[in-house]
Amino acid sequence: MAVISRGQITIVDLSDGKSINLYLGSNVATTQIFNKENSSYVPNWTVSPFLVITPEVYVTGVATNQVARLKGVPVWKINGSTTLSTYGATAGTASPYALTIKNNMTSVNQLQVECEVIYVDPDTSAETKAKTSITYTKTTNAGQLICAIAYAPLGTVFKNGVSTTLKAHCDMWRGSTIDNTNVTYKWFKLGSGTWTEITSANAGGITGYTTNEITIPEAAVLNFESFKCEIKDTDAASGTYNTSVSDIISFADMSDPYQVEITTPQGTTLTSGLISTTLTTQCWQNGVLLPDSFFTGATCKWRKFNKLGVQDTAWGTAGIKTGRSITVTRDEVSVAATFTVEIEK
Repeated sequence: MAVISRGQITIVDLSDGKSINLYLGSNVATTQIFNKENSSYVPNWTVSPFLVITPEVYVTGVATNQVARLKGVPVWKINGSTTLSTYGATAGTASPYALTIKNNMTSVNQLQVECEVIYVDPDTSAETKAKTSITYTKTTNAGQLICAIAYAPLGTVFKNGVSTTLKAHCDMWRGSTIDNTNVTYKWFKLGSGTWTEITSANAGGITGYTTNEITIPEAAVLNFESFKCEIKDTDAASGTYNTSVSDIISFADMSDPYQVEITTPQGTTLTSGLISTTLTTQCWQNGVLLPDSFFTGATCKWRKFNKLGVQDTAWGTAGIKTGRSITVTRDEVSVAATFTVEIEK
């Protein structure tokens, strides 16, 4: 069975308010290479298509980008400043409100681009503020130095009706040139804090994991997933022979993902008068509470973490208890504990 959603008991009640998610899409990789040998930049932001950063707004229960429902234009900051012209940047004044940067990172080694928007609910006229940022880094490369740069040619967000697959691409750069001869590629997926190499046994529909580009199906991304590409130089005549470089890229699923709610009617604070509490899993999709029948054939796996965030592997069976509901007693909680649940179906 595959994990379809996760949750943890840090909530008290499910608010009727809508959740606003703001993403920044980039048309190029977030690393710019400066080659000292010829003073060139890759990619070169001073020529078309330049660097274009586009905000995307997603709202609980709505499958499409809601950037057109913003109140006014976004507020952009680059390295903390609203003076965008310093960096050769101009902001769009109409939807999709893209920010275009036409200067390379000649005088800085990093650009932190911050975007703040106000979303207006079409039903209630309620205003909700959202803020996010994206960081671009300059890497100085000369001659025999190598580095890996990953990017998503089709974007990093799954959206309803747009595409069922996305791609992650990664190249090894030597100076300002891609080196794809005598190299090997390995792709990894982050899960529970550990990078696991993608193989035929665990690919879950992902293809191309021994090449510089993988194709990722929507089902392989549970809300938010990170992937790492490791490239090794296997050219015995190279000055970087047997050297490995890597880069990381993340994807989000906004195509009506499942959202887990953990209810605890007795409360989350155990006292002398309350010696136990029951945690029950509920699941929502597209703003609708799924019926009890949804859990038929599903497995709910619970894990316990102590106040320091360390998993208790002696709890339950090898650190896991199963069931849609579990009962937690005072004896199981020392000062504080966090309980997480994964639904497999």
